Amino acid sequence: MLFPKDQERMAFRYRRSRVVYQCGYVLLALALWHFCSPYQIVLQSRSQPDPTSDTSIDIATDSPVQSADSIGEKVKDTIDKNYGPLEQSYLAQISTVNSGSVGANIYRSRDESIKLVYGITKSADWLDLVESQDDHGLMALTKATQRYLHGKQNPTDCSRQRYLILNKFPGDDAFGLGAIVQRIADYLSVALQTNSILLYAMDSSPGEHFISNSGGACGRSFDCIFERLSNCSSKDQRGIKSDVQSIFTGDGEVVDVDVEAYLAKNRWPVPPVFEEALKTVQEDVTGEMLKYWWRAQAAAYIMRFNSGASRRLREMRVGEVKQRGIRWDVNGEPKDVDMPFPMPEGTVSIHVRHGDKGSEMRLVPFNDYVVRAEKFVAENPLGTWKRAFLSTEDPNVIEQMKTMPRITPFSYSGSNSRWTWYWSDIPRLNTGPETQLKEFGNRTELTIKWLLQLTMAIECDIFVGTRGSGWNRLIDSLRCTWLASCKQPFLEVGFENDWAGYGP
Repeated sequence: MLFPKDQERMAFRYRRSRVVYQCGYVLLALALWHFCSPYQIVLQSRSQPDPTSDTSIDIATDSPVQSADSIGEKVKDTIDKNYGPLEQSYLAQISTVNSGSVGANIYRSRDESIKLVYGITKSADWLDLVESQDDHGLMALTKATQRYLHGKQNPTDCSRQRYLILNKFPGDDAFGLGAIVQRIADYLSVALQTNSILLYAMDSSPGEHFISNSGGACGRSFDCIFERLSNCSSKDQRGIKSDVQSIFTGDGEVVDVDVEAYLAKNRWPVPPVFEEALKTVQEDVTGEMLKYWWRAQAAAYIMRFNSGASRRLREMRVGEVKQRGIRWDVNGEPKDVDMPFPMPEGTVSIHVRHGDKGSEMRLVPFNDYVVRAEKFVAENPLGTWKRAFLSTEDPNVIEQMKTMPRITPFSYSGSNSRWTWYWSDIPRLNTGPETQLKEFGNRTELTIKWLLQLTMAIECDIFVGTRGSGWNRLIDSLRCTWLASCKQPFLEVGFENDWAGYGP
């Protein structure tokens, strides 16, 4: 029989042994993560700068990429605030904008701006497009921010620059385009904060599953469709191991930031200079809004079509891809109609996200989108019509639309009785993007057809969708940065806070 003191002593020993074992398990787990995790940050310091020109990429691979352990420095997961001349100039521009001292401009018309998106011939056309928009129709601080991003990523001298080179994301074959661009935006944020230029790795690049292997200089990177991230390049864009997520390389200075750990720790990975600027517009701006604003600005920069993609988009928009339309006349008879270019003012964009999205969120039935649009048209009969462009990966939605002149009895108060529907005759499969890319042949061509749907959506003036979808967030981002449509309504059919809290 044990006395009370003996019982207490044994209980104490038992608790102590449990704590020891638990600590041991934690240390073992940390050790396994350290040695086995694919999410490594690589630090590279070169004794000589890479004076690479802005017109070619040196594909030499005789400079091996080093691991963090070989350098022997402990990485950190914080970034110190560092404002240089470009940041100071940016804040000075913001001060000028807020003071109301910016001179009057002559802006491009709505239709001229849309046509320029399909007529890009050089990189400078994108800044020209943004500068020619009415400031009041853009997202806050868009012009100054796009100028800043262009200046930061395209210096006049590439010989003494530091680079953050981004490899393919683990498992990103399953990612949609919106998710890929959102993640690239996070790394662009880190590059800006560490005075680095973001580049894509060339052997294996983010979003490469959207690109067919053509053997060209762009490899299978987004540079095949979008303008290059920078006029600079580095030989270290080649030869990066597949288990390395990103590397810093450049002018001999070691950057000791663990990018993955930093992004995991920071819920809103927004460069401080933008937070400071936005607080001059609205001092109590929320963290979620900062993140949404930043990712929209980043998407506008990352997704600038290059001249080849812009030309293909125009060829598809006005000829190669059949653009369809259906309208019900006053007798209720359906008739085929031609789709105008660009979309008429007051047209509604409806993007129905189905496919594989059901694993992440509640799929919203097509009827809900139409009811939401009809209610808005009925409440705003002087400025809108029952006229809509429909995009979706679900062919059943297209078939349902062809039999839907209207749902709700709003004819007595709306602008017109029945819908005119527009859509593109492109391949559709109600699955995830990778399955469709495998099914329909040339990946680059199919991706451009999808981007055509995105661009046609932002030709419209009213937007119906759910921001729980990355594609709808791209529509929301680009209408607010490329075109002056940000004050036009976005009608949410999902949960009202779907714009907040998405992504890491």
